[in-house]
Amino acid sequence: MPLAVSARLLSTLIAACGLCWHGARAVVNVHLVPHTHDDVGWLKTVDQYYAGLNNTIQHAYVRMILDTVIGELRANPNRTFTYVEQAFFQRWWRQQDQKTKNAVVELVKRGQLSFTNGGWCMHDEATPFYLDMIDQTTLGHRFLMDEFGMSPSIGWQLDPFGHSATQAALLTAEVGMVGLFFARIDYQDLALRSDPSDKAAEFIWRASPSLGDDAQVFTGLTGQYSGTYGPPVGFHFDSLVSEADPFQDDPSLMDYNVKTIVDEFVTKALWQANRTRGENIMWTMGDDFNYESAHEWFFNMDRLIKYVNQDGRVRALYSTPEMYVKAKASETSVSWPLKVDDFFPYADGPHHFWTGYFTSRPALKRYIRDSSSFLQVAKQLAVVGLDASVVTLLAGLETFQEAMGVAQHHDAVSGTAKQHVTFDYARRLARGQAETMQSLSTPLQTLAKTKATFEYCLLRNESLCGPTQADAADVEMVLWNGLGQERSELIELPIASPSKGLLGSDGGVFAVLDGEGKEVPVQRVPSPPAIGNYGEASGGSSETLLFKAEMPPLGFQTYRLVSKTGTETTQSRPKVATNGDATLENDFIKVGFSNGTMAIITDKAAGNVLSIVQSWLWYEGSTGNEQSSQASGAYIFRPTSSEAQPVFNGTPSLKFVSGDLADEVHQTFGDWVSQRIRLPKNSPFLEFTFTVGPIPVSDNKGKEIITRFSTNMTNQGECYTDSNGREMLYRKKDFRASWNFTQTEPVAGNYFPITTSVFIKSHDSGNSDAAAQLTLLTDAAQAGSGCVREGELEMMVHRDLLQDDGRGVGEPLNETQFVNPYVGSNQGQHYGPGLVIRGQHRLLFSATSAAAKAWRPMQDQLYMPVRPFFAKGEKVEVSSFSALSKALPANVQLLTLEPWNASATLLRLAHQFGKGEDSELSGTATVDLKDLFSGRSVEAVEEQGLAATIPRTEVLKRRVAWPVEGSDADVMTGSETLDKSSLKVTLTSLQIGTYLVKFAALSLEPTLIV
Repeated sequence: MPLAVSARLLSTLIAACGLCWHGARAVVNVHLVPHTHDDVGWLKTVDQYYAGLNNTIQHAYVRMILDTVIGELRANPNRTFTYVEQAFFQRWWRQQDQKTKNAVVELVKRGQLSFTNGGWCMHDEATPFYLDMIDQTTLGHRFLMDEFGMSPSIGWQLDPFGHSATQAALLTAEVGMVGLFFARIDYQDLALRSDPSDKAAEFIWRASPSLGDDAQVFTGLTGQYSGTYGPPVGFHFDSLVSEADPFQDDPSLMDYNVKTIVDEFVTKALWQANRTRGENIMWTMGDDFNYESAHEWFFNMDRLIKYVNQDGRVRALYSTPEMYVKAKASETSVSWPLKVDDFFPYADGPHHFWTGYFTSRPALKRYIRDSSSFLQVAKQLAVVGLDASVVTLLAGLETFQEAMGVAQHHDAVSGTAKQHVTFDYARRLARGQAETMQSLSTPLQTLAKTKATFEYCLLRNESLCGPTQADAADVEMVLWNGLGQERSELIELPIASPSKGLLGSDGGVFAVLDGEGKEVPVQRVPSPPAIGNYGEASGGSSETLLFKAEMPPLGFQTYRLVSKTGTETTQSRPKVATNGDATLENDFIKVGFSNGTMAIITDKAAGNVLSIVQSWLWYEGSTGNEQSSQASGAYIFRPTSSEAQPVFNGTPSLKFVSGDLADEVHQTFGDWVSQRIRLPKNSPFLEFTFTVGPIPVSDNKGKEIITRFSTNMTNQGECYTDSNGREMLYRKKDFRASWNFTQTEPVAGNYFPITTSVFIKSHDSGNSDAAAQLTLLTDAAQAGSGCVREGELEMMVHRDLLQDDGRGVGEPLNETQFVNPYVGSNQGQHYGPGLVIRGQHRLLFSATSAAAKAWRPMQDQLYMPVRPFFAKGEKVEVSSFSALSKALPANVQLLTLEPWNASATLLRLAHQFGKGEDSELSGTATVDLKDLFSGRSVEAVEEQGLAATIPRTEVLKRRVAWPVEGSDADVMTGSETLDKSSLKVTLTSLQIGTYLVKFAALSLEPTLIV
């Protein structure tokens, strides 16, 4: 295991530099950690970075980095190197001969080659969904375990632009990592932590109130606590940088500089040691795409260690993050400061808030999120398909998983890569999904007992679906529910458009039949605008048919869409509200509209009434002013004013549609913003489907588009936002829990990453909104807040900016259909129509005590939509199927079900409620694995760490009881969640259990509901 550093290497290094690892130390020990940071796409695509191509943009050649580093490690057994990104390393590994592979395996065993983090990429921490973070980490860790028999024990998140509670609690502690290092934190926080009076540059991070101190982790800043991850100035020995003088240690030559370099080394080492605790410090010896000529680095570091240790004032040694944390843990007399909040938002100077990227490239963000849930469905079908031929599915799954792994990179899902790289990320996802879909018919055929092939409509959100749009439709569909609970939801099907009018009688009448051939209620409604990504007409239908589907847990229900003869009778027609007034109402809520906009909402259960107005607005992106030259761009959000302007100055048009299944309001706000607001019957939420763009910038003003809900709720500047879809974190206007915060941007400085959810709740017990909560859910990560203005929620849904913000990407965030090549004239010029996006919000108004019970399951449903697969050619024989013998408890979700190896299936179960969120559902949940799966007998279960490559017992064994300042000695009380004798799993608030399940011989006759 990585923390158990090779004893031979450790003893060699200790002897070489005179270190004593226990007891009093007379000198500071400087751990030199050679490393490279290799972006998995940013200015160039991932393949261009690996192959050293397209150097007109940036010189970077990852294959040569790995070639030369391995050669230098083999040349000297004292040298070490740390590598992270498995998306690159596995490419290199697959190209090596067996002799080289054997040598690399030996380097890993010796501890010379260290893998930290170990994921497919160094993922972003603000915008990914937590399951995607887990999956990409698992993908990399599995490769390392298969090839080297090791699992990383240190987190290495050097470059992400802020750091999440989920990263610390789940992706570090629960994976089995005992340390976490990164560079970027807010400049005000950095100044305090690097102050010698605080000595807080290294600390214990206890990020999850729900998981508590068992999920804490030792955390440190890198780059001499300067906000970077490179070496100190004067010690950057990479030829591409040419920042440091190399050693000239031959006294017979001129310019002998050993003493000068050693003196500078000692000065910088002591400066850094005075800003942390204990007698060990770390120097990160490397930077972006360094070590292409590794000999230059190691030549100078060899001499650095030799001459510093001869000098004797401090000690220097080759090290790794694992060795460094081991050294810190040995200093048992040192107690550490405690951190309990997260590191968002991040600013690297006054007016420099990195909160724009929470929304940047919204179409890519949404595509990644949708691809994520589709991938989970594909993995589920590969397990429950119960047919050996599903092995053919695994090749497509591998392509898809690797594309998703790349997409979590901190310049991918973050939206901070160049346009041509963004296109490449999307192409990879499309290819992975297409290869997977080619094989999905096999498990569906097995489960549905049919020889039909299955089709999936990728563009239903553009009202395009060939099987359902035929004039004489007759198509069976298998509706797959990827959740562990039963669900009852409205399904949307684009249908043949009428030749006259919006819903004329010559448009045809359609019916939906259930598995028994009985008609189910349907409703006909107008479709959202049928347009593509760049505003072009997509040819989609102007009409959508709604029907309500009832689906079993982790399984499917079949329905059939047919054309009927006769006249249209009950299928709803839109009613145009001539005065802009309308009311949406069901058994849960009532919403009133006045003058074309929302005006009031009532929670019928609690009797609370809230004044509420929704607005569509835009902030003008700054290009710099007298306060600061900082512009708004891909990373930075900086509006010219705290006041936003309306996208449309008139009264929005409003069309009201009522029916037996849902009431809807269709609105347009000028030429480039429209939305549909739907209130389904028997549902406690409003569903907003919005279409925004192309954003007009011909006036040379960059625009940041928001939707805002203004209410009379008194929330005292407080709000709560999610951490990657898990823990809800407390926020307050112009406030940071870790330091006395000075605000320089009243809007951008109060924006936070909202991956799934945000809410505000009332503080005024004297008003009718007492104990009320307004919760908003989003289908993709966005920037937003409930802390900018009193009683308001606002979400940034789209951005189009005309100036680069100076953070490295080198082009404005101006998404167009085309971009010139990065060679010749007009390099990288964007042209063509601008981007149009479509997304969804859900709004819930309820009593605070009842809110989580509603919005937590709703969050799962929004992430994992029902997936309709359309059968072609043959009848489907099985009308209903569930892979579970019974639904999971209401507070437990099936997170992962995927093939692991020939004998085991990977299963993750997640408690979905935070500590104290609900009086009942936040409590302990129990699941009996022995009887969980229908038609399948569980033979054995092994509990694993979150990344599935090491046992849970190893995760617990690795944990360190770090002494925390001002508290008693820590006692780690974590335990396994699985009772092996009964095969029952017990989960506490927000806990995730990971298991390798071995089934008995498969039965091809699962429990079917025919």
